[in-house]
Amino acid sequence: MTRTLALLLATVAAPILAAPAFAETAVGLTGDRTLVLIDTATAAVTGTVEVQGVARLHGIDYRPGTMTVIGVTEGQAIVAIDPMTGATAPLSSMTTMLAIAEGDPVIVDVNPAADRLRFMSGTTNHRINMDTGEVTVDGALNWDATDANAKAGLMVAAAAYTNSYGKPEKTQMFNIDTGLSALLQQTAPNDGTNKTIGMIGARLEGPVALDVATMADGTNTAWLVANGGLHRVDLATGALTQSRSITGTDQPIRDLTILPAM
Repeated sequence: MTRTLALLLATVAAPILAAPAFAETAVGLTGDRTLVLIDTATAAVTGTVEVQGVARLHGIDYRPGTMTVIGVTEGQAIVAIDPMTGATAPLSSMTTMLAIAEGDPVIVDVNPAADRLRFMSGTTNHRINMDTGEVTVDGALNWDATDANAKAGLMVAAAAYTNSYGKPEKTQMFNIDTGLSALLQQTAPNDGTNKTIGMIGARLEGPVALDVATMADGTNTAWLVANGGLHRVDLATGALTQSRSITGTDQPIRDLTILPAM
């Protein structure tokens, strides 16, 4: 355990005693194409699956409109993935390639209201029709001019949308900035505009992943994987409200999606 993680866990020691009243299965992406199934109530890995028919995945996410998990391959094709078996089915290939600098995080996240894929790296911001592969190049990531951090360089490494259940009327997009170790809201996703919600409370090291689980009643719970732990995040403040060390894998998790509780 890193010193940073130990400090992070200590800051939320009391809430750990109160387990959530529900538990979903989180699906993490490790290595090139390995999925790990994680019980969100315990942060324990309960299974490992190799994704078939792909060499490497940039990322994964749950697509609530079709109740499937999708992945983006290294060649920027979109596939449907069975997270229990690893079987894949092709959906489309992107009509415009996203430039990805070596070592930069790649963000793969589904907007549940529009049923479009948000695909970003660096400050480049693409919106994709997953069924056709048609790409819309949206506004580059930028700060709201009135934000206190507007002069800082953006380092967005993870993103997630709220209300990812069925086809909601509205949603909000949140990002993790690793340079600031902060939670941001992308207030105008298509314009790329961001504002600071609050600080995470610990320096983030290595890959991070974010997802928001939504229950049928509309309750949203944000989960962050960072520093070897699974953490609940308050979307109103950025504060961590629960934290557990992930057990059952020693591989860094570089993307995360939550399957709805059944």
